[in-house]
Amino acid sequence: MTNLNRYFFVVLFLLKMLQPTPCKAQENDFQAGLYNVGIGSILGGLGAVINKKPEDKFGKTFLKGLGQGALGGYLIFEGKRLVREFAETGSFGYVWPSKIVNSAGSSIIENAAANRDFWERWHLNFGFNRFEIDTKNNFKFSYRIMPFSLFAAATAALDSRLDVKYSLRTGTFVFRSSEIDRDRNIYGQARLNTIILLSDYRGLAALPHEVVHTYQYEELSGFNSFLNKPMKRLSEKNKIVRLYNRLFYTDFHAVLTGGLHEAAESFYEREAEYYTNTLPRQKIIR
Repeated sequence: MTNLNRYFFVVLFLLKMLQPTPCKAQENDFQAGLYNVGIGSILGGLGAVINKKPEDKFGKTFLKGLGQGALGGYLIFEGKRLVREFAETGSFGYVWPSKIVNSAGSSIIENAAANRDFWERWHLNFGFNRFEIDTKNNFKFSYRIMPFSLFAAATAALDSRLDVKYSLRTGTFVFRSSEIDRDRNIYGQARLNTIILLSDYRGLAALPHEVVHTYQYEELSGFNSFLNKPMKRLSEKNKIVRLYNRLFYTDFHAVLTGGLHEAAESFYEREAEYYTNTLPRQKIIR
């Protein structure tokens, strides 16, 4: 068996072991952390090999991506645990720290999947707005728009109103709408990294739940690095694509997120319930 075949065998095995199922979610923080570390490792290791340079050694590149991805996944886990503190206390003082920790984790996974050092590029998203700092290029700052997230926010704005206060306090666009199905006790929903709450709902239970859903979306952003090489080739050949890449950061992981959530919706719902202490008869074991 060649090294490449061995690699894909391991990846497929890990994917099977970590695949979310509708009937199983985390029961304690160890399992919750392991899930996020595992997802980060898979994205980081696989992406690093896809983006490795010809002179890079396969094993070393894979292990580097695996390790960095694990670190990023752990930070994402810690970001979700801070959301739990928000859910328990109602203090918004936990939300921005959780967002920053989560963004650091997803940045590290993106760097791992791009075969970069973990510290090279950092990003922070506010809705469809992506702010980046490239530490390897004299701390160059850049701003780009994420088109799928822009579409999600635009469609939310069509029949909802922006809640400026909650948006600023969470670092996420929060809208208010009367169109949510209240009869089923649904008071909020997340569209990628945009949150919609019921217009006259003033409780706080729904908000941390939807914040976790936005973090579930963010944690898969390392998938975008898988497409770095073809996007770079297109950019080199076409001026329009080059201009597009300067203005936009295509959040391809929106497609991946949609597919996974469609296949295992109850798992992601239960994970959000786990971090907000709303699982039926669930006692959180820390």
